[in-house]
Amino acid sequence: MIAAAVLAAVTMALAPMTVSAAWGLPAKTQTQAEDSYVFKSGNVEIRMGEDAQAVLAQLGTPIKPVFEIDSCAYQGKDKVYTYQDFEVSTYPKAGKECISAVVVKGASAATPEGIKIGSKAADVTKAYGASDGKYGIYRYEKGNTELTFYTTTAGIVEEIEYIVK
Repeated sequence: MIAAAVLAAVTMALAPMTVSAAWGLPAKTQTQAEDSYVFKSGNVEIRMGEDAQAVLAQLGTPIKPVFEIDSCAYQGKDKVYTYQDFEVSTYPKAGKECISAVVVKGASAATPEGIKIGSKAADVTKAYGASDGKYGIYRYEKGNTELTFYTTTAGIVEEIEYIVK
């Protein structure tokens, strides 16, 4: 059951990228990547769509075995690396691993704007601007990144997701 949940998360994270690749849309430029939402863990910046090798080396050993599955969009394996309060998902492209998503699940990790698990929806809109919040989901796009906050019915952030688009 856990494997199915991880597979679903990886598939959802890769869905926007798969559509772009299938339609032959142009690749994101370095300027677009710099003008995107960035997740930070300590001094490590994690940018969506970028080479994962240096980031993974800086993050160190994951707390669980790396989950691997055949990629549905590329030749090779999609992977999920689990750390204390977040997961980093990657996809294979042109012989390297690229970052497809970061999912924040623990209360110790926060966005650079200070939003973390347990924050209020009002704090999210104060930090990121208006969002319809339909179904408790607050979604923002910037550059090649989609940043989504999932909240409880009480308006409390329960998960944060960065994905490449």
